[in-house]
Amino acid sequence: MRLVTPLEMMKLEDLTNQSGVSYDSMMDQAGSGLAVHIARAALEHSKTDLLFLCGNGNNAGDCFVAAAKLAKQFNVTVCMTAGIPKTRTAYTKYRQLKNIPILSTQDEIREAVRSASVIIDGVFGIGFRGELPPFIRELSGIITEAQDKLCIAVDIPSGGSGLNGTVAEGTLHCTMTVTFGAAKTGMFIPPLSEYCGAVYMVEIGIPEDAFAQLAYPVNHLADPDIRALLPARPMNAHKGMFGTLLTVAGCRNMPGAAMLAVQAALRTGVGLSILASEEGVCRMLVSQSPESMMLPLPTDNAGKLTAQSVPALLDHAKNASAVLIGCGLGLNDGIRKLVAELLAQITCPVILDADGLNAVASGIDILRKAKAPVILTPHPGEMARLMRCSVSDIQKDRISAAKKLAARFPNTVVVLKGSGTVIATAEHASVNTTGNSGMSKGGSGDVLAGIIAGLAAQHIPPEDAAKIGVYLHGLAGDCAAAEFSRRGMLPSDIIRQLPLLFGEYE
Repeated sequence: MRLVTPLEMMKLEDLTNQSGVSYDSMMDQAGSGLAVHIARAALEHSKTDLLFLCGNGNNAGDCFVAAAKLAKQFNVTVCMTAGIPKTRTAYTKYRQLKNIPILSTQDEIREAVRSASVIIDGVFGIGFRGELPPFIRELSGIITEAQDKLCIAVDIPSGGSGLNGTVAEGTLHCTMTVTFGAAKTGMFIPPLSEYCGAVYMVEIGIPEDAFAQLAYPVNHLADPDIRALLPARPMNAHKGMFGTLLTVAGCRNMPGAAMLAVQAALRTGVGLSILASEEGVCRMLVSQSPESMMLPLPTDNAGKLTAQSVPALLDHAKNASAVLIGCGLGLNDGIRKLVAELLAQITCPVILDADGLNAVASGIDILRKAKAPVILTPHPGEMARLMRCSVSDIQKDRISAAKKLAARFPNTVVVLKGSGTVIATAEHASVNTTGNSGMSKGGSGDVLAGIIAGLAAQHIPPEDAAKIGVYLHGLAGDCAAAEFSRRGMLPSDIIRQLPLLFGEYE
């Protein structure tokens, strides 16, 4: 599913109009598709009374088209919350309403809202800014208190930002959102993503060459995309076909991070795994994952690796097909030098996570010296350190932040973690929506890094490995939550779900 910003959507509509598909025709297609989704939802929930809350913009026009079609089958009422439509196209559709009650006073609308079983929110569209009017906030409160009403948003929940996912006070929590032409980026970014419910997209005639004119395409990851990217596993295979992953991770105080990353990588099907770490960490992993080979390395008094390990690591990296650096590694001057040396000399894809990212934060231009593609997997705090800004700056527009960092270092893939994880390159981005709040625990990021690294080691292109890894990590988290609850699940439970998911895919 394509994702666009509000401004991009306006550009697409303008290009579509220029191509010969009029605004009037686009509105007819939008309203007709909306009617289909409303009817299906109403019948599934045994609802018969439909109430359209309309503003004075084009969202209202979509509602008028849908209302006219649904009036033959349901009890339909239209409420004009802000007077007659101000746009020519919407006003034309308004004039075509026949034999449908149209309410305009606040008292009439309040009473209708209380009695209706299905509320269709068409007050504001994707161009909304600022605060919702007091009357709309009041209606939202009435609807929310009732709890038994089916709420359907037209294009976007009124009060939500289609750009960055912010919501105004009074935004309705909707059961579903029917959007037009393309989904809006904000719908998959918290908190708005929690207000949209299920998102359905209706085609309105936008030609493919119009989408081709967008400067930075963004897509929503879905299961068919992942199935298409994940290569089949040959029947006559041997371990050499599935690559070798060198994982540089762990220290005396954080052995678990290395163990989680290695176990996750093994569960993705990588052919050979080598953990390079402090001797005690290697001994611990042997008892948990005997499938992995060990490379014990010298450490300082705190049990952290030093730059003395660089020659041994480079020697083993020669035979690796991917290198993961950072999970639980700790940070000191030696590790900063170690990471810089590895980046400048390793010739296979490198995945930088956690302390691997922290090691380059004070001198990020070292990424320009990388000889191979680099996958960066920061959470918002790490991203803020890399970009030398605040976490709130990152969260205001996550897609733009990931795009900016990826564009600065064109041979990188940026995986900005969090709800609505963004996978960005200099040319395009994807947004993921699998996963849940139960994954907000220490260790989940190590699992994700291991999954992505394990896939990249199997010669899957770095961007594809990131997309597959993020999606499956979230999906495995959803399965773990279903089995153990969001509160009770652990990052290790995510790893246990991976074989079941791969079994389904195979």
